[in-house]
Amino acid sequence: MATYTPQQLELYLERIRYPGSDTTSRLQCLQQAIAENPLATLAELQRRQLSSIPWGNSALHYSTHRTISIRPACVFEKLVVRRLDGYCMENNTLLYAVLRSLGYQVYPSGGRVCLAASGATYEGVEKLYTGLSHMVLIVLIEGDKYMVDVGFGTNGPTSPLLLKPDFVSVCMAPTEMRLVYDALPEYVDQTQKVWIYQIRYTPDSNWIPMYSFLGTEFLPQDFEVMNFATSQRQTSWFTQTVVCTRMFLDEAETAVQGLYILAGTEVKKRQLGQSEVVETLQRDADRVTALAKWFDMHLRDHEVEGIRGLVSEIK
Repeated sequence: MATYTPQQLELYLERIRYPGSDTTSRLQCLQQAIAENPLATLAELQRRQLSSIPWGNSALHYSTHRTISIRPACVFEKLVVRRLDGYCMENNTLLYAVLRSLGYQVYPSGGRVCLAASGATYEGVEKLYTGLSHMVLIVLIEGDKYMVDVGFGTNGPTSPLLLKPDFVSVCMAPTEMRLVYDALPEYVDQTQKVWIYQIRYTPDSNWIPMYSFLGTEFLPQDFEVMNFATSQRQTSWFTQTVVCTRMFLDEAETAVQGLYILAGTEVKKRQLGQSEVVETLQRDADRVTALAKWFDMHLRDHEVEGIRGLVSEIK
């Protein structure tokens, strides 16, 4: 697995607005923080990436190639240098290479998205999962394993989750999150268990599964297959519609407070359990402007022209 140079790490830290000082570089500040408290520093890197680098699939619509590469060099160029969005295998590949470069013991694992994550509420939806299509990171710190994910978008985890069943923590207040260790309903052999990431919107509401993951290490070639299916298969919803999300922090920058969601012809802001439409998009040019305004994504002319004639174009 590739790593990044100190110069690249400095650019990444600038991208996620990691603090430095007048006398010490961002990277030196970060290395000192890791030495003092690697778990707290991991959590800060996670929330800063979530609030700086959007989750989305613009490259499948606003480009001439309509492809996605998850090579670490390509991911760095796209997410850090170009300041564009990425989906799970891009955003998590970036963080994976960063963590390896910083000396963390980390490996990627693969998972399946629950159909309930789409917001569907028909009977039995919480029992249905996609094929392998999601990437998470497993980080080992002082003998414990933590799941870290910066690539799920809406309702994704906002801090490292200890691989311990039923430990409840705050996702984005008032929403809570937890992991359970159980068999998927579709398994013939119910003794085979996986980790399932769940959220609930309020403390008295039902837990909703978002995705499951195996916890075992996946190799780059595994994600190559998963990425190709997710980005190129005709039945993949990623190829049908443009979506983009970006979380934002509280004033103290110690917790994720809300997020912006672009989907369909609306941009919504979700904060403290409330959701409001902040912009309605009448035509595709409005969406291009909205991507710049709400997500700091500035597309080039040839990228904007790439969506012409696609089903995802707002006409």
